[in-house]
This record gives sequence, structure tokens and C-alpha cells, in this order.
Amino acid sequence: MICPSCAYENMPGQDRCVRCESSLMQEDVPQPDNAVRWRVMVDPISSLSASTIEPQIVPAGTSLAEGVRRMQEKNVGYLLVTDGEGKLAGILTEHDLLLRVAGQTADLEGMTVDQVMSPDPTTLNPSEPIKHALHFMAVDDFMYIPLVDEENRPRDILSFRRIGRLIEQMV
Repeated sequence: MICPSCAYENMPGQDRCVRCESSLMQEDVPQPDNAVRWRVMVDPISSLSASTIEPQIVPAGTSLAEGVRRMQEKNVGYLLVTDGEGKLAGILTEHDLLLRVAGQTADLEGMTVDQVMSPDPTTLNPSEPIKHALHFMAVDDFMYIPLVDEENRPRDILSFRRIGRLIEQMV
């Protein structure tokens, strides 16, 4: 049986893949049946083409005015907010600004990004399959998912647009 996670050909009758230990018993799990589905369901996030812009990272305590200016200058819809150790503390998105700031305050200098951000966001490791990102984006309505290292330090950002470009290139 071919493992749906890593494509390793296992001996018939095995319950788990010898290489990656994924269950081979889930017959209801969709199997990739073409190149696009294989790429999305099996390939890791790290296989995507590099982001065209460095991830936008600011320390907690940055004024909201500075954060919004940075988002405008870099033409991005998010900021990754880090704590004093450089670990991811939260994400500030356009959605956060619309829900928590627009029409509520005019004093952006008096607020900080960490007062408005979504704390402890869902993160992924670049070695995880692209399908995990799509799952979170679809179920939790995320446009961005931070990619972190083993110490929870932000390394990249994965946007829905970036995945969409992959699919568009393959179709």
C-alpha cells in the first residue's frame, strides 16, 4: 500500500507507514489523483516558491500608527508581533484593524500593536504539508498563517494568495 502522506510503498497488510508512521487504515481519506492534488496534499509548505517580500515583523510595544504605516509601505495585510525574546506573540491583520480600531479611535499613536493583535495565532512549520495550511485557512477563515521554527520564532508567512498562485500555475 502506498502511504498517502509520503508516497512510500509499504508491504500489504501494514497498519502504519514504515517511513513516516502515518496510518494506512484511513480509507476515507481523499487520495491525490493528479499533480495539483498531490502537490497540495503531500508536498511541504517549504516546497512553495519563496515569498516575494520578507515577513513583516515588529516587536510588541510598537505604536499602532507605526504598524499601520509599515503595512501600507510594504503593501501587506499583516504584521507578525514578537515578544522580547523574538518569539511570536501574535499577528495583526487588516481584519483586526477593521474589527477593533476602525471607527473606535483616532489615536493610533496612543495604542500599540499588541493591544489590537490576535494573540497566540495558529502557526505551522515549513515541513508540514500545504494541505494543513489550506485546512486552517478554510475552517478558521485565515488569510495568513505564520511559519515558525522549533523555538516559535517567525521565519515566513504563508498567505492564501501564495497558495492560490501555486494552484493557478499548475492548472
